[in-house]
Amino acid sequence: MTTVMEALPARPRKASASRRRRHQHQLAWRLHQIAPGAATILLTPIWTDATGATERTYLARALGRDGQIIKFQAGGSRRIAALLQGAYPQADWNRPQTWTAATNTVTVRRPMSNADMRDAIQRMELRAAGLEAELAFERERNHELTTARDFADSVAAGYIDRTGLEGP
Repeated sequence: MTTVMEALPARPRKASASRRRRHQHQLAWRLHQIAPGAATILLTPIWTDATGATERTYLARALGRDGQIIKFQAGGSRRIAALLQGAYPQADWNRPQTWTAATNTVTVRRPMSNADMRDAIQRMELRAAGLEAELAFERERNHELTTARDFADSVAAGYIDRTGLEGP
């Protein structure tokens, strides 16, 4: 039995200008078929050597308007990479790229500076504190509801001795 290995091109496919314009025009629709509601798609090249030879694959992450991650089916990263490379062959695909739905453009993702990282950490710490406060509130509410339910169940079963509690 012969194993058939899938051949992946070393460079993105080249296309005529008219075909590239058509790819770019249909790109948003095609990407939304894979990741519905995506406002931005981050595409990052990853080099692996699982078979001995270094191979480049892509990891795609789709984000909605609210910044939430949009999940898509297996193989979606490869399909997204093929669509973006077909529409934008001039982009440097050895660097992370960001596709924006509002402008239908691909831009190089710039690395974060130390100030950006400090700002992001500060925002995350504030968010974590808010979530911890919300969790504490919900735990307290759950305890109150559980206590009230247990009390009501005890009253209904007649386990609470009301002698001396009720007025004369």
